[in-house]
Amino acid sequence: MDPLEHVVREEWGRLTALLLARFRRLDLVEDGLGDAVAAAAESWSRDGAPDRPAGWVHAVARRRILDRLRAEAMHTRRMPLLVVEERRRESTSAAPADAVVDDEEAVEDDVLRLILMCNHPALSPEAASALSLRLVLGVSTHDIARLFLVQEATMAARLTRAKRKIVAAGIPFAVPSAAFLPERLESVARTAYLAFTAGYAPSSGPDPVRTELAGEAIRLVRLARGLVDDPILTPLLALMLLQHSRRDARVAPDGRIVLLPDQDRSRWRHDEIEEAVGLLASPSLSGPLRQATASYALQARIAAEHATAASAAETRWERIVQGYDLLLRLDPSPAAALARAVAVGEADGPEAGLEALDAVDHPNSHRVWAVRAELLNRSGCPAEAREAYTRAISLCRNDAEIAHLRARRDRLG
Repeated sequence: MDPLEHVVREEWGRLTALLLARFRRLDLVEDGLGDAVAAAAESWSRDGAPDRPAGWVHAVARRRILDRLRAEAMHTRRMPLLVVEERRRESTSAAPADAVVDDEEAVEDDVLRLILMCNHPALSPEAASALSLRLVLGVSTHDIARLFLVQEATMAARLTRAKRKIVAAGIPFAVPSAAFLPERLESVARTAYLAFTAGYAPSSGPDPVRTELAGEAIRLVRLARGLVDDPILTPLLALMLLQHSRRDARVAPDGRIVLLPDQDRSRWRHDEIEEAVGLLASPSLSGPLRQATASYALQARIAAEHATAASAAETRWERIVQGYDLLLRLDPSPAAALARAVAVGEADGPEAGLEALDAVDHPNSHRVWAVRAELLNRSGCPAEAREAYTRAISLCRNDAEIAHLRARRDRLG
């Protein structure tokens, strides 16, 4: 991977966290990093990348921010004192009470600190999670839009509005005190789960999976569990571990995607599966649960059915269908409906799967059309399957998935 691309994809969140921890100004940090990346593109193409690319970008961004602050200070000194004091009071009064306490000792990890800062109650949960994914974890706007089932332009506008609200309202980037951490935990859990999903289902780019992003999401959930004793993180961690345990078997040596039935189960991380199954037996999940906690628990138990089956043929598909039926009543979503259609196709045959697929309201998803193509092929309709694969390919922007879909289509003859 190109050094600058690596910095932007893998180091962006850490650099943002470091600069925000020092300067507390989102607008300055974004501008500084943007200037630094532009400078790196020009300098590195001419002179080659430095030994520490991330350190180079950090140093240049820090200098740009300091230059901007000096310019602002010069401008402020020329303003009447009463105007300066009035602006200071407006900025202070605009920030909600829990945000003015920066409990640095409560959260030591830079990335988790920044996610907690982004998930401020002044922002809607959706805006906060989207901002965290883009700003902290470097997920592309296109992939975030796919996660939220909206157009890319719509998500870009939402991100812009969230950033402007932070700057205009004077919301300080500060970690809340320990007493306020639980109030942000559900948003942090949602952000981590979305990041994990983006890692294992990247909608764009060359990679079939982004295991580093998924692994970072798991790390953040583990850190959060160490800070706050809340049952929502237990099934979420179990769900992530069950999915992450298959990472070594998901991609062939030549880069091809390997579907679940074809994976070598001896390459699964069985220690992680055992840990996840143990988490699902936690006493904290035995009583009445909040909706989000129950949703993660159901998804984790469905994933456990796959992970504990000795072979693909021994998968208890009827139990998986029952699990999705419960999940759709509790927390309906197109993704859950699509997964249920796949399970119905395995349990009751492809015709039943196609009937279930008709209830999935997400026509612009390439995965819906890919599932339809597979079920049509199994139903003995290769011509219709070819058309569905072609539609899936036209909607997909992930290079590895496009290659996979073309290969499946070519096998139809």
